[in-house]
Amino acid sequence: MSNIEVRLSPRLMRGFPLGQCMAEAVLSFRSVQHRHALPAPTLFKPWAKRAGPGIVGLSLDLYEGCVLGLIGPNGAGKTTLLRMMAGVLPVQKGKVESRFDTDVWQPVDDLRQWVGHMPEQVRWQGRTTVHEALSQLGEMRGTSETKIERLLALVGLRSRRDDALDNLSQGMRQRLSIAAALLGSPKVLLLDEPFNGLDPVAAEAFAALVRTLASKGVSVVISSHMVAQLEGLIDRIGLLHRGQLLDEGPLEDVERRLGLEGRYTITGEGAADISSFAPDEDVLERHQDDDGWSLTVKRDPKSVLSAAVDADVNITSWAPVRPNLVEWLCAATGMSVDDISLEVASSAMLPMRTVEVGEDE
Repeated sequence: MSNIEVRLSPRLMRGFPLGQCMAEAVLSFRSVQHRHALPAPTLFKPWAKRAGPGIVGLSLDLYEGCVLGLIGPNGAGKTTLLRMMAGVLPVQKGKVESRFDTDVWQPVDDLRQWVGHMPEQVRWQGRTTVHEALSQLGEMRGTSETKIERLLALVGLRSRRDDALDNLSQGMRQRLSIAAALLGSPKVLLLDEPFNGLDPVAAEAFAALVRTLASKGVSVVISSHMVAQLEGLIDRIGLLHRGQLLDEGPLEDVERRLGLEGRYTITGEGAADISSFAPDEDVLERHQDDDGWSLTVKRDPKSVLSAAVDADVNITSWAPVRPNLVEWLCAATGMSVDDISLEVASSAMLPMRTVEVGEDE
């Protein structure tokens, strides 16, 4: 068998975070809960309520300068969790501790002093200018004019400071939202579906801004139901389903625990006898036409590449393959693709465990 040296270009390594975050935890949530109150009227108590869907028994640590991708289907509870982490919704059970200013864990009474929150939808509109809108919010926090200008420069809106809100693109509105979330110099930044409505160029610019903030020591949490948007950006991943955190940690660790690691796509030119260098039991998907061939394998890629070289096959590229959301959920829950697809669309499913957990609001 030929000895080959495999070199990965930055393009092919997009799916793997190159700089693993090694910081220590600075904010800790232990067995926290927030369940929405639902009407449960009776004959003598027409205004009675019961505990409904929400977040139940969730434990999570946030790390300084790390970006956590919080993924889950619509209705998993991502928005409720971010609002609870931001102090907008109360923590009904459990405890929250931090060590932002000390090495010793201290109880957190008010999360709002540490956390900046960017909701999924902020309606910036009207003839108010960008600078005026940010200054009005800054007055509530006693933010200086110098800091307002620095924030506009940080998010790339300094040249648009005098533009009316009605004239901003969706990407500019997202930048303004993140500037507003940074007014209090938060240690933690929560971003709820920040890539919604952004074109690829705007999405890449927004991702670069997130990386800049993380490099300054800000802990960032990004919620999304699109895993592909988070590739190359996040240091850790958390899988949320029915209001519960199924798994969390560095991307490679979670993939390994769920058996989703070690999948690669290999492409080549010309005709090729794929079975001669990639056994059928290792091939997850294959495609071949007049322009070339491609296959997805679950195996040590170096052995496949070595076998392909021995078979005199023309290889043009190879890259790791990340699971999609349905694959994450199937691996974490043990449910089939059909069951997962049905559940995501359903509003009356039983909880994952013995607690009653339903859809997000």
